[in-house]
Amino acid sequence: MDVNYQIPRLALLWVLAALLLVILPGMLRLPPLILLLVLGCMGWRLLIFSGRANYPGKLVKALIVFTALPLTVLQFRSQGVGLDAAVCLLILGVVFKLLEMQYKRDIVIVIVLAYVLTMIGFIYSQTIPSGVHALLAVAVITGALVSLNRDNARNNFRDNSRLAAQLVLQSVPLTLALFILVPRIAPLWTMPLPVPSNKTGVTDEMTPGDISSLGRSAELAFRVSFDGEAPSHDRLYWRGLVLDFFDGRTWRRGGSALLDYGMIRRYPSEYRGVRQGEPVDYDVIMEPTQQTWVYGMQLAEVTTGEIVQDRNYSLHSATPITQRLRYQLRSWSAFQTDLELPRALRSRALQMPDEDSNTRSALLARELRAASTDDRDYVARVLRHYREQPFFYTLNPPLLGEASIDEFLFQTREGFCEHYAGSFVYLMRAVGIPARVVVGYHGGEYNPFEDYTMVYQYNAHAWAEVWFEGEGWVRFDPTGAVAPERISQGVEAVFANQPGFMEDSGFSMMRFRDTQWLNTLRLRLDAIDYAWNRWVVSYDQDLQLEFLEDVFGEKARSSLLWALGLSTALIFSIAAFFLLRGGQRQLRDPVTRSYLALAVDLAVMGLPRRRGEGPLDYCARVSAERPELAAAMQTVTRLYVQLCYGEQGVGSEELRQEFRVTLQTLRLRVLSRARRAGLVAVSAFSRPQ
Repeated sequence: MDVNYQIPRLALLWVLAALLLVILPGMLRLPPLILLLVLGCMGWRLLIFSGRANYPGKLVKALIVFTALPLTVLQFRSQGVGLDAAVCLLILGVVFKLLEMQYKRDIVIVIVLAYVLTMIGFIYSQTIPSGVHALLAVAVITGALVSLNRDNARNNFRDNSRLAAQLVLQSVPLTLALFILVPRIAPLWTMPLPVPSNKTGVTDEMTPGDISSLGRSAELAFRVSFDGEAPSHDRLYWRGLVLDFFDGRTWRRGGSALLDYGMIRRYPSEYRGVRQGEPVDYDVIMEPTQQTWVYGMQLAEVTTGEIVQDRNYSLHSATPITQRLRYQLRSWSAFQTDLELPRALRSRALQMPDEDSNTRSALLARELRAASTDDRDYVARVLRHYREQPFFYTLNPPLLGEASIDEFLFQTREGFCEHYAGSFVYLMRAVGIPARVVVGYHGGEYNPFEDYTMVYQYNAHAWAEVWFEGEGWVRFDPTGAVAPERISQGVEAVFANQPGFMEDSGFSMMRFRDTQWLNTLRLRLDAIDYAWNRWVVSYDQDLQLEFLEDVFGEKARSSLLWALGLSTALIFSIAAFFLLRGGQRQLRDPVTRSYLALAVDLAVMGLPRRRGEGPLDYCARVSAERPELAAAMQTVTRLYVQLCYGEQGVGSEELRQEFRVTLQTLRLRVLSRARRAGLVAVSAFSRPQ
């Protein structure tokens, strides 16, 4: 280890630029105090290099570490120990390494850590910009590695950038081949990311005002690509959860997951659902929500992916959705479910609050039921009541008290879909008709550039299901009785000019959808992002096997194993060949080659250059043992050091010419003395490569 090693200035600047670039995604999430500490460490490193500050001692290092740890805990105390805290500690560890970076080994460690830190961006985002950022970061880190190992004659920004770009571009074909061919293995662990409420979508509880708050967000919920013609807009009901427990104000999921899954196995499929009509196949890419439920059309059948269906026909992932999830489903244009309703489900579909304060609503239900001929007629009368009375569909409904159903039906009469669905189901149960609330999404925006549908958070919707003898569960949407254009055209047609619509998405391009060229640009950009997510981010084992079957045929799996085996054998064979033959000799610049040729000539006279011996030390030893060569040797060494390590020597042709003449004269003197001494100059005027 050379205690006199000085990190090249250009290499240090490359390293600092690389670190700033790779920790940028994490820095955007760092608390202000931690960010100041990170930037302070980088500034200190620059002061050390310029000679204006010293390396921190052991006491200062300990103080920094033991201050940073509690500071990190305090800054993230509201979130607890999670991903952000782990990323923070990792970034702090790397920048702390900068402060003690004195030797070449240290700077190599920092560069390797920079490669590892590149993954931080993919933890938070796997979009196209994050991929471009990672590629740029790898190029800059490679530039730092090139700058660290290059001689001073060619160590400049332009040459280093060109070589780093060439190395990265040369690695792209191998990267693509490995991405396509290496078997896809699911991660052994996942770390949940905190997701804002405007991205989690609908929850497993529904209180008046919950779903209407999602109408303020233009965040994407999921994208759907149909295999064939897409259903009409009024049929795009994306079913999420069934809420069948009501406490007088809030709707929740009743029962338990264990009961629901047990009932699937207990009851034959013909009683659970009858599929009719033509099947519709579609592919869904869902945004992360940290929830387990996913969305599909009614009575969906899972064709791929780890998705299960509970007894209420809701779809669930095995684990919370922490990153984009792709799955394929199949639904039918006509269906019947639960032709025979089990006692447990019937009890849940008739549950009423223990202390019901909605007395006026219950009285209205009995009056309408007394005037009806059967359950179907009663449902029609309730929908007619919504349609004929002065009800309003609004994104900004007034707040409701404990008797929320009474207040809505008889006082405010202004509400969003959850108000109408909740009150409708209450009126059904009040007269003994099984009913339940279903939450999910309705509609979506069609993108013609990639032929898929985009469903946003403001498409969140709630509707009702009513059970009839001999028919099973039948969907009713009381919102359509008040605002039919919401079902036929979409929520945008109703709330486009209403205050509050998409107000949480101030910078969203959705706000410019009325400007044709901006709207076209928005759709094209989303289409590119959709293709990226479908073929890159969602490139899993199923998609890989499908692709390989198209290329290699039905024996794709065995062909892949053979290809991987042969590729591995070829790589090891090439590596073994170069290792056994000793590899290619290091290429050096002409100045260094000439200087090493002089060292070989001096070795003939018994003055070999020792391993690791620097030019100045070698010059001092030669001058002491051969005083007659001291002046010329010192001149050659001075010129060589200036050319290779001095800023003024880089690219100076005058110095190069002086060096060549002086070196030539010294070598002739050395050769002449060796001949007079009877020595054989085995390397006279040789040029080591």
